[in-house]
Amino acid sequence: MPQVRDRFSPAQRRIAVVLPLLLMVAIFGLSSISFDLAAPEKSALGWMPPTLQNFLHIPLYGFLAFLWFGALAALGVAGRTRLIAAGLIAFSYGVLDELYQTTVPGRFGSLSDVAFNSLGIVLALWFCSWYQRRLWR
Repeated sequence: MPQVRDRFSPAQRRIAVVLPLLLMVAIFGLSSISFDLAAPEKSALGWMPPTLQNFLHIPLYGFLAFLWFGALAALGVAGRTRLIAAGLIAFSYGVLDELYQTTVPGRFGSLSDVAFNSLGIVLALWFCSWYQRRLWR
């Protein structure tokens, strides 16, 4: 039986791994934007209500988990291991990102953001698992 990895060319494997890394760089860039609490409208993210900023964590980290799920498939990781690894990578990055935000002026890390990240990760990986089961019927 062919390995999962054999379904991907070397170029596809490279792209599959680069995509989640690029998203992680983009998240780091967004987390590095300082926020002026005295004049929020002058800040880069000041136009966006805080509630919307919080809820955007769900699709952002869901997409990150989805990309890692695909990257791990391209690297030959199969089954439940791929699901768990994709979740752990995305979750760990979310926690580290929240810790990093505590060092950025006007930003702070929060457990609610970690919860929103986790919700996005769980939903995305549930979808990946559901879709994969449907394919193998």
